[in-house]
Amino acid sequence: MAKLLIHEDRQPLREVRLYKARISIGRASECEIQLSSSGVSRKHALITREGKAFFIEDPGSTNAIFLNHKKIQRAELTHGDHIGIHHFMLEFSNDDTEDSAAYNIVQVENVSKEYALGKQTVTALQHVSLAIAKGEFMALAGPSGSGKSTLLNMIGCIDTPSSGRISIEGKDIGGKSPDELADLRLDTLGFVFQTFNLLPVLSARENVEYPLLQKRDLDKSERHDRIEHYLKVVGLERYAHHRPNELSGGQRQRVAIARALATHPKIVLADEPTANLDHKTGEDILRLMKQLNHEEGTTFIFSTHDARVMEMADRVIELADGQIMEQEI
Repeated sequence: MAKLLIHEDRQPLREVRLYKARISIGRASECEIQLSSSGVSRKHALITREGKAFFIEDPGSTNAIFLNHKKIQRAELTHGDHIGIHHFMLEFSNDDTEDSAAYNIVQVENVSKEYALGKQTVTALQHVSLAIAKGEFMALAGPSGSGKSTLLNMIGCIDTPSSGRISIEGKDIGGKSPDELADLRLDTLGFVFQTFNLLPVLSARENVEYPLLQKRDLDKSERHDRIEHYLKVVGLERYAHHRPNELSGGQRQRVAIARALATHPKIVLADEPTANLDHKTGEDILRLMKQLNHEEGTTFIFSTHDARVMEMADRVIELADGQIMEQEI
């Protein structure tokens, strides 16, 4: 996995893995890598990945970018390169021995899906191929009936392709038994739905705890710690004992996010998560998800009509009539 070793005034600060297709560097809070100094522009640099190659470019910074002490506008990075940004030095490291599974957490290969509707056959997806990198914040967009929810459900092991192959972490999920798929959903995947899907008789705390009860390797103390942590992360520690009907729509969606994250999933699948929320609450939920994406490196895959989700996404995949129409990176 490629990474940056960040130094400030020759003192090591931290290591950052380059798990996304686009990573911005700067002083602004929305940057994935934040460098706190007045000499750093709000958006100072951009690192992009094209295949296995990484590039750094200057989007218009005030004090320029230096690669191995030479000022650059755009350049390909190689193992051992040093990037100078004000008084920060970022050392680029890339282990080429890792295979593509180190970058792509989901691989969809030539997937089609057909349904029988009476005497007719309905084609929901047609020969869709797609790779999703670890840590991406990605949106599947398109009108109703375009196939985006079908694709999301197949990645989530809720539905199966009529043909083609889907791999998660390099392992083909086709042919797995129901028990194996249940374990995969429990250990690797988290789900956030537009209708929240909370159990009405359980409190917020108990809803977050419910999937953890299925994890036999967690003792009571660890369960308690995770519940408290994620309720705090979503700002609902004061509402732990409230039932869903005592919470607003935004609060219920926050409980759903806490429940999804408490199992420590590598992928969160969100099906129209802002559809039943007002404008401000929807924006707050999106900012929360983006923050968790930055801080924990969790991969988020959205099915959405919401322009705000698409604006915030690292990449938008547009579907129409069951086919990918356009990719923006």
